[in-house]
Amino acid sequence: MSNKNINLLESIDAGDAMLFQEKYLMNEKPVILKGMGKDWPAIRRWSADFFRNNYGHIKVPVCYYKTKQQEAYKNQIKMRLNEYINLAEKNAPPDDYAEPPYLGGWIYHKEAPELLDDIDMTLPCFPENWLYKLPISISIPPTNLIIGYQYVSSPLHTDSFFVNSVLTMIAGVKKARMVSPSHTFAVSNGLDLFNPNVAKNVLEQGAEIFEGTISAGDAFYIPPGWWHNVINIGFTIAVQNLHVDTHRFPLFEQQMRGFVLPILSKIEDLGVEARKEISSAEQTLSPPPSHKTGDFIKHEKNYIMLLKKSTEKSESFLDNYYEQNSIK
Repeated sequence: MSNKNINLLESIDAGDAMLFQEKYLMNEKPVILKGMGKDWPAIRRWSADFFRNNYGHIKVPVCYYKTKQQEAYKNQIKMRLNEYINLAEKNAPPDDYAEPPYLGGWIYHKEAPELLDDIDMTLPCFPENWLYKLPISISIPPTNLIIGYQYVSSPLHTDSFFVNSVLTMIAGVKKARMVSPSHTFAVSNGLDLFNPNVAKNVLEQGAEIFEGTISAGDAFYIPPGWWHNVINIGFTIAVQNLHVDTHRFPLFEQQMRGFVLPILSKIEDLGVEARKEISSAEQTLSPPPSHKTGDFIKHEKNYIMLLKKSTEKSESFLDNYYEQNSIK
């Protein structure tokens, strides 16, 4: 299959914030932002030697996308960063691994917060980031570090919770292929769009594939819901920053609810079961003292009121939404 069947991603100057916001951010259209990180200290400082010499002792999480797919961060295997850097810098097929490890997303600011001084977390072409408004207990890490090499890659996937994602290249070159959310019917998690047969199949189903090359100093804007498949052209270092603005936060909040509510529902089901057993037991036994000291009845009433208020807010929003759209 010829590359003439693949659409090239557009590129703009990262300094043109208004153009980016109006044409790409608001329309959720991917683009390469030329020069986004060209003046970051990271461009001058970060290298294989820099991480090996300063952070080589830290154990970092590595991915095995082909055999383990998208593992939870806490479940990923850890290896010393200097060991990984040595492997990545060779940029050769590793003999000792059935599948080579990939440092596909290290939440580095927890163990090396000083590295935040070397990048720009504000991303001037973006509005206010609502991720910083989340309670600490449920915060989404807004940045992670990716160190790659030719023999590892992230398969086709979408980012969780419909966030805006910006991948800024610090060293090396990555190539990306993308499919729009409107063409989800033609793709699925784990595909390799760089495989000619896979790409041919996707195109034959009527979907479009977009491709772009991201070099050091440039950034890649990945809108919410877009499928993307990224490969490394040799040794690479990149930073991924996540962003949710005002317009997209309601969808983000809905996605978070969809993640939390099933867990809460299971806990509530157990609570109902326990209350039934308590009701039976109270015929012969008094409630334990903790029910009184823990203000069980009071907190249960408050919880019910909270749910009612939340439902009323959602119903009011939907009523206004339908009214406004029917007028238009």
